[in-house]
Amino acid sequence: MNQILIEAQYIGSCSYWANLLKVDRIYLDSHEHYAKRSYRNRAHILGANGLLRLSIPLASGKHQHSAMKDVRITYNEPWQKLHWQSFTSAYRRSPFFEFYEDAFASFYRDQFQFLFEYNIALMKVIAKILRTELPIVITDVYSAVPPEGIRDLRNLIIPGRVYTPLPPYTQVFSDRFDFINDLSVLDVLFNLGNNSKNYLTQITV
Repeated sequence: MNQILIEAQYIGSCSYWANLLKVDRIYLDSHEHYAKRSYRNRAHILGANGLLRLSIPLASGKHQHSAMKDVRITYNEPWQKLHWQSFTSAYRRSPFFEFYEDAFASFYRDQFQFLFEYNIALMKVIAKILRTELPIVITDVYSAVPPEGIRDLRNLIIPGRVYTPLPPYTQVFSDRFDFINDLSVLDVLFNLGNNSKNYLTQITV
């Protein structure tokens, strides 16, 4: 059985989803310590001016050694409005944005208390769009080293690291920029639509 232990990412990069779609069981670590400068609360998209880095602001847990399940989102600034405006500006011209926008809009209106809960809810929506059921197990204890037979992918897929060179596809601003590798999986969904799952499963991870 192909099993992985991995963090819950905000939306998740293409490499992240390429891994999720190829395994028999996914252990999501709810007790790991929050790690700064990771995709746990960040997502990268391609905007009119190039790479755009989006970040969910966090409450005090951001500065503490808090378990991921306890890290809280703060709404002291209008990050939901800013993120949604960024998505619509970047992808309104994409072939499939209009088909999926309603599935994501509520995440930028409704408030979630915990980052882990928010990430998992988003993950379920993306899995539904990809027409797949993710074999997810939420961990109830922290393991520095996972049990035998489970690959530890925590902190492997991080901003700035070229994890997987992806096959190029047409991005919204391809007329301005060369192909930008391994963006948020939303870049694939909005540009490739029904072919997204096929594309992601063909990525070598």
